[in-house]
Amino acid sequence: MSGTSTTGRRSATRSGAKRSSAKPGQASSARGSAARGAAAAKNGAAARPSIGDILRPMAADLELVADDILGRLQHPVPRMVVYLITAGGKRLRPALTLLAGRSGDYEARRDHLIKLSSAVELTHTATLIHDDIIDRSAMRRQQPTFHSRFGTERAVLMGDYLYATAFEALAQIGDAYAMSHLASICQQMSRGEFQEVECRFKVDVTEQEYLQIVRDKTASLIASCCHLGAYLSGASKDAVDRITRFGWEYGMAFQVIDDCLDLIGEEKMVGKPLRSDLDKGSLSLPVIYLASSMGKAERRKLFAPLLNKQTDRRFLARIAKEARRSGAIDRAIASAKTFVRNAEAAITPTDGIGAAQTYHQLAAYAMTRMQ
Repeated sequence: MSGTSTTGRRSATRSGAKRSSAKPGQASSARGSAARGAAAAKNGAAARPSIGDILRPMAADLELVADDILGRLQHPVPRMVVYLITAGGKRLRPALTLLAGRSGDYEARRDHLIKLSSAVELTHTATLIHDDIIDRSAMRRQQPTFHSRFGTERAVLMGDYLYATAFEALAQIGDAYAMSHLASICQQMSRGEFQEVECRFKVDVTEQEYLQIVRDKTASLIASCCHLGAYLSGASKDAVDRITRFGWEYGMAFQVIDDCLDLIGEEKMVGKPLRSDLDKGSLSLPVIYLASSMGKAERRKLFAPLLNKQTDRRFLARIAKEARRSGAIDRAIASAKTFVRNAEAAITPTDGIGAAQTYHQLAAYAMTRMQ
């Protein structure tokens, strides 16, 4: 799509968005935000800003990113994945990329930042498609996963296609360092996924092993969004370094909170069946804390279904109950809070950090997800 103008893509994708919005399960982001806002008000949480509220100053450019992504997926084959891209994700990674760009010459570098944001979101979507195959997940963002809808073979190919499309977007920027950096991050994410698979159905996984997996698999891309966004905008080296540190710490916090929500959250909020990670043999931080608090015999007795690869709903519910009762959930939340504090410390003082208040709002939002 390198020969397609931005204006042409925007026009084509807006008409495509109108057509797709009429299909079941492809509600617009505006309707999704309204629904989430109504749910928050119903639960008495209306006073807390939603992710949509926090990112509203970047809403117009996030729409440009969406237009750019969809414009790159006009061929009939990649159009199959549009339902997943428009299924109401938080768009956190492109938002962080654009936010980081506010610390440099944003207006002069806007076009590059839009392309970079598209690249990281396409990369993220590719990882989700491949992860769902590995995890045998049936739902993602309250939608059928790509492989469950179109089959594993098509899903593997689609993930590969999205990776290639992401690097096409990066190539249009013409910055060798950005290309090399994101390629390195993709390698790191693959190593994290590989290590997670190696640790499945083991009850002696350590906290350090878990944190390294999270750092490689999840935090690396979030940090990369922050790093490359600041770098491409021409921010100072100090600002680039501090914003990158924010990304690493924020990415760690976000995943730990996700893991707690997977145990004790609400399925509608999580967007997939609860305890699905544990069901597939992956131990999250609260489960690791629970297992490490027990003697070897007691641990083997409680986790026998997992060790025998015979998990069921009863077992999953019992682990969640024990994790809460033992304080393992609270301990994991405390770890997440530490990561959030570290993230905030990275951008304090705020000299050289554009839109600094938004970083603090994002940090606060991360913890309110547990409330």
